[in-house]
Amino acid sequence: MSRRRAGPVARAGTLFAFLAGCAGVVCLGACSRPASDDDTLNLALAASPNKLDPALVVDVDEGRICALVFQGLVRFDQSGGLAADLAKTWSTDEGSTRYVFHLDTRMKYSNGRRVNASDVVWSYQRVLAPSSPAPRPWVLSRIRGAGDFSRGEARDIEGLSAPDDSTVVIELGEPFGPFLSMLALPAAMVVPREELELPREGVPGGRAGFLTFPGSPIGSGAWQVAEWERGDYLLLAPNPHHPRASKTIGKVRYRVVPEAFTRVAEFESGSLDILEIPPPEQVRFLADGRYAERIQRRPALRVFYIGINNSRPPFDDVRVRRALNMAVNVDRLIEVLADGHAIRAAGAVPPGLRGHEGRTPYRYDPAGARRLLAQAGHPDGLPMEIWQRDSPEGNRVLEAVQGYLHEVGVEVRLVRREWSAFKEAVSAGRVDAFYLDWYADYPDPENFVYPLFHSRNAGGGGNRVFFRDESIDRLIDAAARLVDAGESARAYARIDSLVYDQAPWIYLYFPEVFYAVSERISGYEMPALYLGEDFTGVDKAPE
Repeated sequence: MSRRRAGPVARAGTLFAFLAGCAGVVCLGACSRPASDDDTLNLALAASPNKLDPALVVDVDEGRICALVFQGLVRFDQSGGLAADLAKTWSTDEGSTRYVFHLDTRMKYSNGRRVNASDVVWSYQRVLAPSSPAPRPWVLSRIRGAGDFSRGEARDIEGLSAPDDSTVVIELGEPFGPFLSMLALPAAMVVPREELELPREGVPGGRAGFLTFPGSPIGSGAWQVAEWERGDYLLLAPNPHHPRASKTIGKVRYRVVPEAFTRVAEFESGSLDILEIPPPEQVRFLADGRYAERIQRRPALRVFYIGINNSRPPFDDVRVRRALNMAVNVDRLIEVLADGHAIRAAGAVPPGLRGHEGRTPYRYDPAGARRLLAQAGHPDGLPMEIWQRDSPEGNRVLEAVQGYLHEVGVEVRLVRREWSAFKEAVSAGRVDAFYLDWYADYPDPENFVYPLFHSRNAGGGGNRVFFRDESIDRLIDAAARLVDAGESARAYARIDSLVYDQAPWIYLYFPEVFYAVSERISGYEMPALYLGEDFTGVDKAPE
């Protein structure tokens, strides 16, 4: 395929040269703290929730709120494990295809009605219905008969039933290891049918025949929506009917604060009680005696990478892809750009998940990278484009990568686009490479292997690098059927190693996440997964 050579690299090495020095830190002075309601937990969202119907939710902030307001049969606890939610107990057969859930009969919606088994069946049917606009029917698609129902070929879902008011039976077509985790996702959360209506014109998610909430949502979670001013704030209050309803926090107020440094200033002034510390501020907070002992940290279930289009010459040659990995000093990127607060990625499965393996990463070896490029037929280097969404963090990383690749003769042109244009071009395979991250929907290695590398998902399904290997496809399919944790861990570690050897990405790092917690707050534990947020055990001391 003929290729247009990239134009002049205007900023090649600008940040690359800076890596020899130290990164600067922006400092904000402490502000006086305003008085606030003693029983109100004050938090911030980076983006305004647009919809709080769990069937329609796809983004992190909306999912976080839904996990507080609604319940699934099971939920994620703060460590990322599974805990009882609507279901008090459950069991499965020897073949791991038939699940029986016994509901906790104490659970009630915030309107006072008890949750029953038919609510679960109806909520699942709503997501899987042929007319449903729900974007994630795959959460429930492994239930036997779900496909026939979604295609309009059956009136009911064969593998889903409610023998009585407090029992739900789910049968799968075949074993699926992460199935219980799927049931903790928003798409599997349960809603009260009587509170839903046909949407008015202009209401997000509307499609003919699809019922949704006409106003604030009603769920059975430990919190209920008390006020919702779109674009401004969201106020939650305890659901008085929930057995774990907070007795110490009267309100949770989320304000929409898009700018990271504004959120920092608001925390320092006392207007926010919990802050996710942005990366440029982490060093300062850790060094500040006022905050050092109030900081919680976890490895994020998230990976940053530069995806390489494996189907596009010359990047369809594994030698070229390996050379790109060898050309970038990822350890130095982490040291300077992430202030050392990240773990180098030598695979896609993050630390903290079974299947993560501490394998040897690609060695930083510019001379070796040039030799590999020459062996692949590119002794004088080659041009390439790397696409990105414009962001301060992405800009810094890619300017450094641009400089490293320039050193081995790869002339990189950085292309910045807004999200929709970026996503469309990348998913269609029209770009050489792109900078992106992948955030866990559920804490299972399957979520980092199947979407990202199975050929079934090539393009918009998650495998945006168009990686294709039939033998690895078969291993991924087999691993998904494993229910034994040890066998599953070994299988996914092997798959991750095999994929890593083919270098479909320039592997970067797994970040750490830092939360600063006000000295007035006790009992808070940052969650391993955003869906595991829980404020029922939090207390706030008065001024």
